[in-house]
Amino acid sequence: MIKSIKLLLLLATLNASLYCQNTSDPTIKTFTIKGNVKGEITDSFAHLYYGDIEDSVKIENKQFEFKGFTKDTVVAKIYLPSAVNAPQFYLENSAINISISVDKALKDGKSIQTMHIDSVKGSYSSELQKEYLNFYQANAGKKDFNKLLYQKLTVFFNSHRSHPFSGAILAELALINPILDKQQLTALYSILDIPRQDSQYLKLYKRGIEKFDTYAVGKPFLDFKLPDQNGNLVGLEKYKGKIVLIDFWASWCAPCRKKNPELIDLKQQFASDNFEIIGISRDKNKKQWVAAIAKDQLNWTNLLDQDQKMENKMGIDNIPYNYLLDEKGIIIGVNLSAEEIRKTVSDSLKNKS
Repeated sequence: MIKSIKLLLLLATLNASLYCQNTSDPTIKTFTIKGNVKGEITDSFAHLYYGDIEDSVKIENKQFEFKGFTKDTVVAKIYLPSAVNAPQFYLENSAINISISVDKALKDGKSIQTMHIDSVKGSYSSELQKEYLNFYQANAGKKDFNKLLYQKLTVFFNSHRSHPFSGAILAELALINPILDKQQLTALYSILDIPRQDSQYLKLYKRGIEKFDTYAVGKPFLDFKLPDQNGNLVGLEKYKGKIVLIDFWASWCAPCRKKNPELIDLKQQFASDNFEIIGISRDKNKKQWVAAIAKDQLNWTNLLDQDQKMENKMGIDNIPYNYLLDEKGIIIGVNLSAEEIRKTVSDSLKNKS
């Protein structure tokens, strides 16, 4: 279940921290952030955003240091002007060490610089995060994992109902990794101290909950028509009678490209069965999309949703993301790992034999 863990990390980098009254050292009333940057940078200053505050410090020998005070745990961002993104972490009053990597990537035919947080150390919350992720990894393969996770989170949320990490977990489970059902998610939501949750996570949670009424397991998939490489419009009706994996991706999305070999293996494994893959890309640059299909040898139907109309309608924010459909176009799995897809397809084929 590495997929789920990576998604959990993605939401806020999930370097979570308890609110300031619960830091590892209760005598600490201020924070210190010591950061180091890996990779080639041209920036002279690093910027920190939290709440309504913006701060900046000089970068020397790829290192920087912020000092300040926060009344409560807040979602903070580290920003380098040359990068297109600003990774998030949870800021508390403690001594925090952050390691950041800067990389170059190609998006829509243009070279961009991205940054991500490799690690956050020194806060009580990093230990809290480790404990939760250890539970997830140790239990994710169990048959009754959804029940175990719900029990764990009920206790966890009651203990940390004011901490935004709880809201981040709930948003991830509602929008990206739908392990729990709507009733369970609603019950967990009722435990939280809502005014002290981060508004972005509450919005993501609400978007996810709305999807449960339309694009959840047991619901029919969206009817669509999108162009392939040759401009021919293709719809789902062509694949009725087959188990279909709808894979949302893009040529510039590194995690998407990394997953493609797994999808190729799945296609080969079920080549003699009624199993098909439909890739739907959000690429703006058609040439880059076509080149990626050829380079990765994606020998299945590939469609282009340049304006992301389909993704926006379905509330898909992050890629890679997938839906597994049965022969009637009914959703039987959402955002599954390759192993989960393999098992679900195998079980479905056995039931039909």
